[in-house]
Amino acid sequence: MKSTKVVLLLALSLFSLMVVTACSSGDDVAQVKIGLLSPQTGPIAVYASGFEDAANVAIAGLNESQESHEFELIVVDSGCDGTQAATSAQSLIDSGVVGIVGAACSGATLAAIAVAAPVGVPMVSYASTSPAVTTADDDGYLFRVVPSDAQQSVALVDVVKSVGSSNPGVLYMTNDYGAGLAENFKAAWGSVCTEVGYDPTEGSYDASTLAQAVVDGGCDSVVLMSYATDGAAIMEELLSQGFSGDLYGADGVADAAFVDSFTDTAAVDGLVATKPRPGKDSNVKSSFEAAYAAAGGNTEGIYTHETYDAVNIIAHAAKADSDGDLRDDLASIGSGYDGASGSHTFDDNGDVPGTGYEVCSFSGTNFSCEQIWTSEGGVEGK
Repeated sequence: MKSTKVVLLLALSLFSLMVVTACSSGDDVAQVKIGLLSPQTGPIAVYASGFEDAANVAIAGLNESQESHEFELIVVDSGCDGTQAATSAQSLIDSGVVGIVGAACSGATLAAIAVAAPVGVPMVSYASTSPAVTTADDDGYLFRVVPSDAQQSVALVDVVKSVGSSNPGVLYMTNDYGAGLAENFKAAWGSVCTEVGYDPTEGSYDASTLAQAVVDGGCDSVVLMSYATDGAAIMEELLSQGFSGDLYGADGVADAAFVDSFTDTAAVDGLVATKPRPGKDSNVKSSFEAAYAAAGGNTEGIYTHETYDAVNIIAHAAKADSDGDLRDDLASIGSGYDGASGSHTFDDNGDVPGTGYEVCSFSGTNFSCEQIWTSEGGVEGK
């Protein structure tokens, strides 16, 4: 018994010495890992570098602004795919992240939270807009800083009408994002010229057949609920088949980088697309945009402001945490949070109302956003 006590006392003394040594050598800074699910492969891979750059700008700013915590970003590929995202989320959890930023694609987010929530790791998505995210079985661990497509579909209807189209066809992906957006668009519009759903996985759809359905239907316009790779393929086929109607899309194609998905960039000319509108000008927004531009980023890029905010919200929640469970801390931080993408307040489902949408267009390959949509004012100039 005495020898056991001696060993125990020696062990405790050694542990105390290690703690004192660590503190005296400056190792008392809390090390915090934050994960990022980035679509490095898959149909929106052209946007991945923008998300990653924005996240790195956030991490750099956090580490420069305080000394109590050292933040580290761990980036993994979501593939814009449920299976890949679930696997990647597990790898982030195994690496010890306190929270996960992402994913971008709604199906990837829903698959990842099914892995993260049971082990108490929260997620803040920067781009998942499917209405299915609202009702996900996430035990309160899933948040997002973008509004639901239940709202974007209404904005799209108003945009189509404002341009003068009256008989649109709808081509939509059958995943959570595309199907949810299409369903809500049709509910708000009424009868459409034609509608065709497709699997966006490369090799699983025939762009020529999809374009032909719009031409054969005599549609005066087409609304694409697509991602970049499949959207570009369909638009090129529409051009080659002589379709001269109006082209519309949602946030999946509302970015200057969309042109990088085309073989024939003439096909993008005239596309009008919506994307969540950044918040009012603020010091936070200006600071992010200056730092992001200095890092070589395009401040018009889609969901970069939101990515920056998602990283910061998780970081501030981690700093405030006292019980190892970030749910309440995220809800508290996300109450009137002043971010680069606007002021955010999470509701009970982890959703935010947003501030409306930008209405953007391609003139040739030039991308600009000259109008906005709000629930109060509809479509109007900036």
